[in-house]
Amino acid sequence: MTKEYMESLEAIVDQLTLAAVLEMLERISHKKAENLRNHWKDEASAKLWDKAARQIEQIKIDI
Repeated sequence: MTKEYMESLEAIVDQLTLAAVLEMLERISHKKAENLRNHWKDEASAKLWDKAARQIEQIKIDI
């Protein structure tokens, strides 16, 4: 990961909160899983994205 990406992500977290960023990552992960299932018929990869979404969902942030 480059310094530029780290700074960009930090700015997003500062703007939105870490909780909001994690929620968006969870939604993106579910959408990627759905896209892999529906358009690529790739159930194995879809399951991995769903698993990632569930793991993100379990993170509790009170910042």
